[in-house]
Amino acid sequence: MQQDPSQQPAMPPYAPYAQPVPPAPAPSGTSKAKVWGAIAAGVSAVAAVASAIAAFTNSPSAGPSAPAVPQPAPASTVGAQPPAAKPGTGAAGAGTVRWSGRVVLGLEGLDLSQVPPRTASGLGARPAAARSGSSSMMVKGTAVLWTAAEAPTAQGCKDLLATQSRKEVVVAEGDSVCLVDENSPIAVLKVTRTSYEEGSYGLIEGDLTTWNLRADR
Repeated sequence: MQQDPSQQPAMPPYAPYAQPVPPAPAPSGTSKAKVWGAIAAGVSAVAAVASAIAAFTNSPSAGPSAPAVPQPAPASTVGAQPPAAKPGTGAAGAGTVRWSGRVVLGLEGLDLSQVPPRTASGLGARPAAARSGSSSMMVKGTAVLWTAAEAPTAQGCKDLLATQSRKEVVVAEGDSVCLVDENSPIAVLKVTRTSYEEGSYGLIEGDLTTWNLRADR
C-alpha cells in the first residue's frame, strides 16, 4: 500500500550554524611602542638608582679612605763599615778608651797627654813614683784611690778627682788609682807590682788606661 506523500513524517529542523570566534586582534603599532617605552623607562630607573648609590659611596660624606702610609726603604748595609780606630786607641767619643797598656812608673813620671804615654825627659812630670816610709810606694801627682766594687770608669774617676784628689797616694799591689795632670786625659792605673829597692826612688808597675775625657770638660 502506497503512502500518501502528504503523510510523510516531517524532517527535524536544522540547528543554527555556529559562527567561529575570531582571534583577538594583534596589538597595533601604537600598543607595541607603549610596551617598549615602559620597559625602557624601567631600565632607566634602575640605572639611575645604581648611579645614585655609586655617587653616595664615592662622596666625601661617606668617609674618606685612609691615606696610604709610605714605607721607608730598607737601609742598605752592603759595603757599610764602622770607622776604624787607631791602633792602641779607642773611638774619639768622650769617655771612650784613648789608650791602654802596661807601664812602669818611676821618679821621672809619665806624660799622660801622649799616645802612648811616655816617660818624661826630666824631673817634675806627674804622675810619678816615690818611696813612702821604709817599704811602701806612693804615686805623686793629682791622684785618688778607686775603692768601689765595680770597675773604674772615666766619669767615675773624673768625679773622684774633682772632689777627693790628693798630691800623694800610697798604693799597694792590686790597687786602682785615678790619675790626671793639669789638662791631660783622665787615666786609671791598676797596680800589679811595686818595688821599693829598684830605680832611684822605687818603681810601680801596672796596667794604665787613659780615656778621651778631661777634668775641665
